Amino acid sequence: MSSSPVLALDIDGVISLGYPGAPAPWYAALKDDWGFDHDEMARDFFHRDFQEVVRGRLDLYVALHDYLEPKGLADRLEEFVAYWFEKDSMIDRGVLAQADAWRKRTGGRCFAASNQEHHRAAYLRDRLGLGAHFDEIIYSAALGVTKPERVFFTNAQTRMGVTVAQSILFVDDAAANVDAARACGWRAMLYRGPASLEQALAAWG
Repeated sequence: MSSSPVLALDIDGVISLGYPGAPAPWYAALKDDWGFDHDEMARDFFHRDFQEVVRGRLDLYVALHDYLEPKGLADRLEEFVAYWFEKDSMIDRGVLAQADAWRKRTGGRCFAASNQEHHRAAYLRDRLGLGAHFDEIIYSAALGVTKPERVFFTNAQTRMGVTVAQSILFVDDAAANVDAARACGWRAMLYRGPASLEQALAAWG
């Protein structure tokens, strides 16, 4: 177990820029391309079955099949997943470069700590190359619990092999997640853009 400096970054909102509320969210053309909009999908999928998916209790393809079938789109399930993942793949390579530079300068370890389901986590790690920038991508479906639940952070710390919670600097764009991390003893900052991260990393490690 280690107490050397550790950096833990959220993905959606810090590394990935296609999240809801972003200037160019992944679903910007969803209505035109698929005939339903994000508000409808949020109400009937993301706020319902997807909550089980992101906790690893239900497979994404099973849940999406049930959502798409009444729309007559179940036969295009794989096409829709490919569409979603591709549209939601706008990565801030500058942030990754900051993390890489910090790791090189300090010799510390770097993790992603994110609410993700299994398929997109693999896509981000392998297809988009995030795995090369992190010691591990720690995500909710693998832990069986989501941020901001306390168990997410305690389980994540165990996976990191960290004994001293204060040796972790966690960066997230959601205040509830930052507060929860702090309640578990982690250092945590609310992400406000690359400049805020650069300043924090200059003083960390």
